[in-house]
Amino acid sequence: MDAIIQTYQLTKAFKNEEVIKPLDFLVEKGEICALIGKNGAGKSTIFKMLAGQIMATAGDIHLFGASGSGLADAKKRMGFMIETPAFFPDFTARQNLEYFRIQRGVVEKKRIQEVLQIVGLAKQKKKRFREYSMGMKQRLGIALSLLSNPDCLVLDEPTNGLDAEGIREMRRLLLKLNQEKQITILVSSHILTELQLLATRFVFIKDGEIVEDVSKEELDGKSKKQIQLKVDDTAKVAQLLERTYADIVYKTLPNQIITIQNYVDKSGEINRLLIDNDVSVIESRIEALNLEEYFLGLVEGDKQ
Repeated sequence: MDAIIQTYQLTKAFKNEEVIKPLDFLVEKGEICALIGKNGAGKSTIFKMLAGQIMATAGDIHLFGASGSGLADAKKRMGFMIETPAFFPDFTARQNLEYFRIQRGVVEKKRIQEVLQIVGLAKQKKKRFREYSMGMKQRLGIALSLLSNPDCLVLDEPTNGLDAEGIREMRRLLLKLNQEKQITILVSSHILTELQLLATRFVFIKDGEIVEDVSKEELDGKSKKQIQLKVDDTAKVAQLLERTYADIVYKTLPNQIITIQNYVDKSGEINRLLIDNDVSVIESRIEALNLEEYFLGLVEGDKQ
Protein backbone atom coordinates (compact mmCIF):
# COMPACT_ATOMS: atom_id res chain seq x y z
CA MET A 1 0.00 0.00 0.00
CA ASP A 2 1.34 3.42 -1.03
CA ALA A 3 -0.51 5.97 1.12
CA ILE A 4 -0.48 9.57 -0.10
CA ILE A 5 -2.90 11.02 2.49
CA GLN A 6 -3.66 9.32 5.78
CA THR A 7 -5.48 10.66 8.83
CA TYR A 8 -5.62 9.12 12.28
CA GLN A 9 -8.56 10.10 14.51
CA LEU A 10 -8.54 13.55 12.89
CA THR A 11 -11.02 15.78 14.73
CA LYS A 12 -12.19 19.38 14.44
CA ALA A 13 -14.42 21.26 16.85
CA PHE A 14 -15.60 24.85 16.57
CA LYS A 15 -16.48 26.14 20.04
CA ASN A 16 -18.30 23.15 21.53
CA GLU A 17 -19.50 21.60 18.26
CA GLU A 18 -17.54 18.68 16.84
CA VAL A 19 -17.87 19.18 13.06
CA ILE A 20 -15.38 16.42 12.16
CA LYS A 21 -15.67 13.36 14.36
CA PRO A 22 -12.52 11.21 14.82
CA LEU A 23 -11.68 10.42 11.21
CA ASP A 24 -9.50 7.58 9.90
CA PHE A 25 -9.12 8.18 6.18
CA LEU A 26 -6.72 7.02 3.48
CA VAL A 27 -5.99 8.03 -0.12
CA GLU A 28 -3.68 5.70 -2.04
CA LYS A 29 -1.34 6.54 -4.88
CA GLY A 30 -3.02 6.73 -8.29
CA GLU A 31 -6.59 7.08 -7.03
CA ILE A 32 -9.20 9.63 -7.96
CA CYS A 33 -11.02 9.64 -4.64
CA ALA A 34 -14.34 11.51 -4.41
CA LEU A 35 -15.48 12.93 -1.09
CA ILE A 36 -19.26 13.20 -1.23
CA GLY A 37 -21.53 14.99 1.22
CA LYS A 38 -24.17 17.65 1.51
CA ASN A 39 -23.23 21.25 2.25
CA GLY A 40 -22.12 21.37 5.88
CA ALA A 41 -21.12 17.68 5.98
CA GLY A 42 -17.48 18.62 6.66
CA LYS A 43 -15.78 18.24 3.25
CA SER A 44 -14.19 21.70 3.12
CA THR A 45 -13.13 21.47 6.78
CA ILE A 46 -11.24 18.24 6.04
CA PHE A 47 -9.58 19.81 2.99
CA LYS A 48 -8.56 22.93 4.94
CA MET A 49 -6.98 20.78 7.67
CA LEU A 50 -5.03 18.85 5.00
CA ALA A 51 -3.82 22.16 3.52
CA GLY A 52 -2.89 23.55 6.93
CA GLN A 53 -5.35 26.44 6.57
CA ILE A 54 -6.99 25.45 9.85
CA MET A 55 -5.57 23.41 12.70
CA ALA A 56 -7.06 20.09 13.77
CA THR A 57 -8.44 19.87 17.31
CA ALA A 58 -7.00 16.37 17.69
CA GLY A 59 -5.52 13.55 15.62
CA ASP A 60 -2.75 13.30 13.04
CA ILE A 61 -2.26 13.90 9.33
CA HIS A 62 0.35 11.97 7.34
CA LEU A 63 1.24 13.08 3.79
CA PHE A 64 3.49 10.75 1.77
CA GLY A 65 4.27 9.01 5.07
CA ALA A 66 5.49 12.21 6.75
CA SER A 67 3.89 13.80 9.80
CA GLY A 68 4.62 16.50 12.37
CA SER A 69 7.61 18.63 11.37
CA GLY A 70 7.94 16.65 8.12
CA LEU A 71 4.58 17.91 6.82
CA ALA A 72 5.98 21.20 5.52
CA ASP A 73 8.22 19.41 3.00
CA ALA A 74 5.50 16.86 2.14
CA LYS A 75 3.06 19.69 1.33
CA LYS A 76 5.41 20.84 -1.42
CA ARG A 77 4.35 17.69 -3.27
CA MET A 78 0.66 18.65 -2.91
CA GLY A 79 -1.49 21.06 -4.94
CA PHE A 80 -4.59 22.53 -3.32
CA MET A 81 -7.64 24.31 -4.77
CA ILE A 82 -9.98 24.73 -1.85
CA GLU A 83 -11.52 28.11 -2.57
CA THR A 84 -11.29 30.10 -5.79
CA PRO A 85 -7.84 31.72 -5.61
CA ALA A 86 -7.71 35.52 -5.40
CA PHE A 87 -6.30 36.28 -8.85
CA PHE A 88 -5.60 39.86 -9.94
CA PRO A 89 -8.48 40.92 -12.23
CA ASP A 90 -6.32 43.12 -14.51
CA PHE A 91 -3.53 40.54 -14.90
CA THR A 92 -3.34 37.95 -17.66
CA ALA A 93 -3.03 34.26 -16.76
CA ARG A 94 0.72 34.42 -17.23
CA GLN A 95 1.09 37.54 -15.05
CA ASN A 96 -1.03 36.00 -12.28
CA LEU A 97 0.99 32.78 -12.30
CA GLU A 98 4.27 34.71 -12.36
CA TYR A 99 3.20 36.52 -9.17
CA PHE A 100 2.37 33.21 -7.44
CA ARG A 101 5.53 31.54 -8.81
CA ILE A 102 7.70 34.17 -7.10
CA GLN A 103 5.56 34.14 -3.94
CA ARG A 104 5.79 30.35 -3.64
CA GLY A 105 9.47 30.08 -4.55
CA VAL A 106 8.96 27.97 -7.69
CA VAL A 107 12.34 28.22 -9.39
CA GLU A 108 11.60 27.26 -12.98
CA LYS A 109 9.93 30.09 -14.91
CA LYS A 110 9.15 27.74 -17.82
CA ARG A 111 6.72 25.91 -15.52
CA ILE A 112 4.17 28.69 -16.16
CA GLN A 113 3.99 27.85 -19.87
CA GLU A 114 3.82 24.13 -19.06
CA VAL A 115 0.83 24.44 -16.72
CA LEU A 116 -1.01 26.83 -19.05
CA GLN A 117 -0.52 24.27 -21.82
CA ILE A 118 -1.83 21.47 -19.59
CA VAL A 119 -5.07 23.34 -18.71
CA GLY A 120 -5.63 24.72 -22.20
CA LEU A 121 -4.99 28.40 -21.49
CA ALA A 122 -1.63 28.80 -23.29
CA LYS A 123 -3.19 30.71 -26.20
CA GLN A 124 -4.97 33.23 -23.94
CA LYS A 125 -1.99 35.57 -23.88
CA LYS A 126 -3.68 38.99 -23.71
CA LYS A 127 -7.05 38.29 -22.09
CA ARG A 128 -7.27 39.60 -18.53
CA PHE A 129 -8.62 37.48 -15.70
CA ARG A 130 -11.75 39.67 -15.31
CA GLU A 131 -12.69 38.78 -18.90
CA TYR A 132 -12.49 35.04 -18.23
CA SER A 133 -15.51 32.73 -18.26
CA MET A 134 -16.16 30.69 -15.11
CA GLY A 135 -14.64 27.63 -16.79
CA MET A 136 -11.44 29.53 -17.65
CA LYS A 137 -11.20 30.82 -14.07
CA GLN A 138 -11.49 27.29 -12.70
CA ARG A 139 -8.86 26.05 -15.15
CA LEU A 140 -6.49 28.82 -14.06
CA GLY A 141 -7.13 27.67 -10.47
CA ILE A 142 -6.04 24.15 -11.51
CA ALA A 143 -2.97 25.64 -13.27
CA LEU A 144 -2.00 27.38 -10.02
CA SER A 145 -2.37 24.13 -8.06
CA LEU A 146 -0.07 22.44 -10.62
CA LEU A 147 2.62 25.13 -10.46
CA SER A 148 4.87 23.25 -8.02
CA ASN A 149 4.59 20.02 -10.08
CA PRO A 150 2.63 18.14 -7.38
CA ASP A 151 2.13 14.39 -7.03
CA CYS A 152 -1.32 14.89 -5.48
CA LEU A 153 -4.15 17.39 -6.03
CA VAL A 154 -6.82 18.25 -3.46
CA LEU A 155 -9.72 19.99 -5.21
CA ASP A 156 -12.83 21.30 -3.46
CA GLU A 157 -15.75 21.63 -5.90
CA PRO A 158 -13.65 22.24 -9.07
CA THR A 159 -16.81 22.13 -11.25
CA ASN A 160 -18.68 24.69 -9.13
CA GLY A 161 -20.50 27.23 -11.31
CA LEU A 162 -19.59 25.54 -14.59
CA ASP A 163 -22.01 24.81 -17.42
CA ALA A 164 -22.31 21.34 -18.94
CA GLU A 165 -19.45 21.91 -21.41
CA GLY A 166 -17.21 23.36 -18.70
CA ILE A 167 -17.89 20.33 -16.52
CA ARG A 168 -16.95 17.97 -19.37
CA GLU A 169 -13.73 19.92 -19.98
CA MET A 170 -12.83 19.76 -16.29
CA ARG A 171 -13.48 16.01 -16.21
CA ARG A 172 -11.26 15.45 -19.26
CA LEU A 173 -8.51 17.57 -17.68
CA LEU A 174 -8.58 15.71 -14.35
CA LEU A 175 -8.60 12.30 -16.05
CA LYS A 176 -5.63 13.39 -18.18
CA LEU A 177 -3.70 14.56 -15.11
CA ASN A 178 -4.39 11.26 -13.36
CA GLN A 179 -3.73 8.93 -16.29
CA GLU A 180 -0.89 10.72 -18.11
CA LYS A 181 0.86 12.52 -15.25
CA GLN A 182 0.06 9.87 -12.58
CA ILE A 183 -1.28 12.56 -10.23
CA THR A 184 -3.38 11.27 -7.33
CA ILE A 185 -6.57 13.32 -6.89
CA LEU A 186 -8.86 13.92 -3.92
CA VAL A 187 -11.93 15.79 -5.14
CA SER A 188 -15.30 16.88 -3.81
CA SER A 189 -18.36 17.94 -5.78
CA HIS A 190 -22.10 18.19 -5.30
CA ILE A 191 -22.63 17.11 -8.95
CA LEU A 192 -22.76 13.43 -8.12
CA THR A 193 -23.47 12.08 -11.59
CA GLU A 194 -20.29 13.84 -12.75
CA LEU A 195 -18.20 12.17 -10.05
CA GLN A 196 -19.50 8.81 -11.22
CA LEU A 197 -17.75 9.44 -14.57
CA LEU A 198 -14.52 10.54 -12.91
CA ALA A 199 -13.67 8.85 -9.62
CA THR A 200 -12.24 5.42 -8.87
CA ARG A 201 -13.38 5.52 -5.23
CA PHE A 202 -16.30 7.14 -3.40
CA VAL A 203 -16.29 8.21 0.24
CA PHE A 204 -19.66 9.34 1.60
CA ILE A 205 -19.59 11.75 4.53
CA LYS A 206 -22.44 12.84 6.78
CA ASP A 207 -22.21 15.14 9.84
CA GLY A 208 -18.41 14.85 9.90
CA GLU A 209 -18.35 11.04 9.73
CA ILE A 210 -17.65 8.60 6.90
CA VAL A 211 -20.81 6.56 6.35
CA GLU A 212 -19.55 4.47 3.43
CA ASP A 213 -16.35 3.97 1.44
CA VAL A 214 -16.71 2.05 -1.86
CA SER A 215 -14.68 1.41 -5.01
CA LYS A 216 -16.04 2.25 -8.46
CA GLU A 217 -16.69 -1.45 -9.07
CA GLU A 218 -18.66 -1.76 -5.83
CA LEU A 219 -20.65 1.37 -6.56
CA ASP A 220 -21.42 0.27 -10.13
CA GLY A 221 -22.78 -2.94 -8.60
CA LYS A 222 -25.02 -0.93 -6.30
CA SER A 223 -26.11 1.59 -8.94
CA LYS A 224 -26.71 -0.66 -11.94
CA LYS A 225 -30.07 -0.92 -13.68
CA GLN A 226 -32.91 -3.07 -12.44
CA ILE A 227 -36.37 -4.10 -13.62
CA GLN A 228 -39.28 -2.87 -11.53
CA LEU A 229 -42.62 -4.68 -11.88
CA LYS A 230 -45.98 -3.91 -10.31
CA VAL A 231 -48.11 -7.05 -10.45
CA ASP A 232 -51.29 -8.53 -8.97
CA ASP A 233 -49.59 -11.53 -7.33
CA THR A 234 -45.97 -11.18 -6.16
CA ALA A 235 -45.84 -14.69 -4.67
CA LYS A 236 -46.76 -16.24 -8.02
CA VAL A 237 -44.24 -14.04 -9.85
CA ALA A 238 -41.49 -15.09 -7.41
CA GLN A 239 -42.24 -18.77 -8.09
CA LEU A 240 -42.25 -18.24 -11.87
CA LEU A 241 -38.96 -16.34 -11.79
CA GLU A 242 -37.20 -18.94 -9.61
CA ARG A 243 -38.45 -21.79 -11.77
CA THR A 244 -37.38 -20.12 -15.04
CA TYR A 245 -34.10 -18.45 -14.05
CA ALA A 246 -31.98 -20.46 -11.64
CA ASP A 247 -29.78 -17.54 -10.57
CA ILE A 248 -32.43 -14.79 -10.53
CA VAL A 249 -31.80 -11.95 -8.04
CA TYR A 250 -34.96 -10.15 -6.99
CA LYS A 251 -36.64 -8.34 -4.11
CA THR A 252 -40.29 -8.33 -3.13
CA LEU A 253 -41.38 -4.88 -1.98
CA PRO A 254 -44.64 -3.46 -0.57
CA ASN A 255 -47.51 -2.44 -2.86
CA GLN A 256 -47.17 -5.54 -5.06
CA ILE A 257 -43.80 -4.46 -6.46
CA ILE A 258 -40.93 -6.76 -7.42
CA THR A 259 -37.47 -5.53 -8.47
CA ILE A 260 -35.14 -7.77 -10.48
CA GLN A 261 -31.43 -6.98 -10.29
CA ASN A 262 -30.14 -9.23 -13.07
CA TYR A 263 -31.57 -10.33 -16.45
CA VAL A 264 -32.28 -6.63 -17.17
CA ASP A 265 -31.77 -7.33 -20.89
CA LYS A 266 -34.55 -9.99 -20.69
CA SER A 267 -37.30 -7.61 -19.51
CA GLY A 268 -39.50 -8.32 -22.57
CA GLU A 269 -39.06 -12.07 -22.12
CA ILE A 270 -39.96 -11.80 -18.41
CA ASN A 271 -43.08 -9.79 -19.24
CA ARG A 272 -44.21 -12.46 -21.71
CA LEU A 273 -43.55 -15.20 -19.14
CA LEU A 274 -45.80 -13.47 -16.60
CA ILE A 275 -48.59 -12.67 -19.05
CA ASP A 276 -48.53 -16.24 -20.44
CA ASN A 277 -49.03 -17.47 -16.87
CA ASP A 278 -52.02 -15.19 -16.21
CA VAL A 279 -50.18 -12.65 -14.09
CA SER A 280 -51.54 -9.13 -14.48
CA VAL A 281 -48.57 -6.78 -15.07
CA ILE A 282 -49.77 -3.32 -14.01
CA GLU A 283 -46.44 -1.60 -14.65
CA SER A 284 -43.05 -2.65 -15.98
CA ARG A 285 -40.02 -0.39 -16.26
CA ILE A 286 -36.24 -0.41 -16.19
CA GLU A 287 -34.72 2.02 -13.71
CA ALA A 288 -31.15 2.96 -12.88
CA LEU A 289 -30.07 3.55 -9.32
CA ASN A 290 -27.60 6.35 -9.91
CA LEU A 291 -25.02 7.71 -7.53
CA GLU A 292 -27.28 10.58 -6.53
CA GLU A 293 -30.07 8.25 -5.42
CA TYR A 294 -27.60 6.05 -3.60
CA PHE A 295 -26.01 9.03 -1.87
CA LEU A 296 -29.36 10.49 -0.83
CA GLY A 297 -30.27 7.10 0.58
CA LEU A 298 -27.09 7.08 2.65
CA VAL A 299 -27.13 10.60 4.02
CA GLU A 300 -30.84 10.69 4.69
CA GLY A 301 -30.81 7.38 6.51
CA ASP A 302 -32.59 5.41 3.79
CA LYS A 303 -29.79 3.16 2.58
CA GLN A 304 -30.45 1.22 -0.62
